[in-house]
Amino acid sequence: MMAFVGMLVVALGARQLANAQNFVTNCTWQTGFMADSFLGMYCNNDDWARYSYDWTWLDTNACLTNDGGKLQSYGSGNYWSTCGNCSVRGSNVEFLLSCDCLNASGLFARDTYDLNRVIWNRNGALGCFSHAGNKTERGPF
Repeated sequence: MMAFVGMLVVALGARQLANAQNFVTNCTWQTGFMADSFLGMYCNNDDWARYSYDWTWLDTNACLTNDGGKLQSYGSGNYWSTCGNCSVRGSNVEFLLSCDCLNASGLFARDTYDLNRVIWNRNGALGCFSHAGNKTERGPF
């Protein structure tokens, strides 16, 4: 019984990890941008009969934490309170968030985290862990 529970936990963890990867393959990362801690971009929805993109916003503050100057994935993050001067850079394999974050020495240091490792797209809405962003059919462009 214990082995079954262990396998179930591993399977569920792998499912969450799989859901959290590769949002850049079904979102137009070229239009992605940050406004404070909010990431916005167009992403595919699940309506394949009317294939289209939805504009979605996600507060990445719910996805990441600042761990001594290093950005790390965390379900109730709050990195924005100790990081700033953030920018994003994407490609078809990664979507990098770079910020100046307060480290253990009390100094700001630049760190980079691949958001493609933690953010998912579900039916046109970006999300991470149990947090889902909003979506609309029209965005700013």
